[in-house]
Amino acid sequence: MEIKWIGNTSFLIKTSLGKKILLDPIQIHPLIEKYDFNPDIITFSHLHNNEIINDFINNNSTVITSPCNFTNEFITIEGYKSYRDDLNGYKRGENIIYYFNIDDYKVCHLGSLGHCLDADLLSKIYGCDFLFIPIGGHFCLDGLQAAKLAKNINPKYVIPMAYKSSSDYFFLDGPHKFLSSMKNTPLIEKDIIHTDELLFDEPCTIIVLSKQK
Repeated sequence: MEIKWIGNTSFLIKTSLGKKILLDPIQIHPLIEKYDFNPDIITFSHLHNNEIINDFINNNSTVITSPCNFTNEFITIEGYKSYRDDLNGYKRGENIIYYFNIDDYKVCHLGSLGHCLDADLLSKIYGCDFLFIPIGGHFCLDGLQAAKLAKNINPKYVIPMAYKSSSDYFFLDGPHKFLSSMKNTPLIEKDIIHTDELLFDEPCTIIVLSKQK
């Protein structure tokens, strides 16, 4: 399995069968170009507007925009309703957490989550293989909140997202608060993740990905 970070909360996952899953293709900055990955499945944690789907959909794509369950021959998806703030969505609206089973790997994408999770939802995603977690604050969890939640979920690998990197997403915090709060955890820096190169021997190993050009 291959994982690429596109930017913000957007990722492209390619399965061992060559199937492509595009996560959160949400354009929040005018310089982000339209993604042209011909994905088989597209998931949205939330929508800025209905028209955005048309930029990414093709005749063969399955688009998921609600907290539903979905299964086909190469993936299982569970969606969980959550919020982009700590006021039950009053400020920023709803958010969907997606929990995937892909190539026997359990992958959790928290979207633009803005609050702590209750014990019931924590139990559903606890111990996943990969956790995509927002850390930039302002519109989602900040670094301290994200670090606490990541430790409670206890995944094999933690992949931070939605933070300021170089000149991108200047309205978000950088990764330093999160990384310093996750002290004594292993750190890997990569451009692309290939699962056959990982050991899965220590929990909460952080993978810092470079944004794809």
